[in-house]
Amino acid sequence: MINTLFSVFLLSYGSYGIWFNDLYIPIPSKHGHNTGIHLHDLSAWVMYGAFISASLVMLAVVFDHYDKRDNEINYKRIADLFRVIGWNFFSLSLMIAFIQFLQR
Repeated sequence: MINTLFSVFLLSYGSYGIWFNDLYIPIPSKHGHNTGIHLHDLSAWVMYGAFISASLVMLAVVFDHYDKRDNEINYKRIADLFRVIGWNFFSLSLMIAFIQFLQR
């Protein structure tokens, strides 16, 4: 249930950020300051792809739990694939944001 709720939250948060072209990614800090990065345009869309991948990884666990067939390995492979895709999207998004920052 937690995976489903967090997946819906992540997709909703990403959709909100895409709608307003300002996807805020908070970064934790030691002293409680509000730090983070605002992604716009292409970097926001690529990060949204990472959000979708993360949601699919979480939902694969949910689907596997309710699927009574003996095919856990297939859900694990799907989750592993989208985990790799998601981390690549995440990294690519930050690289794009950094390049956009340098061009200003």
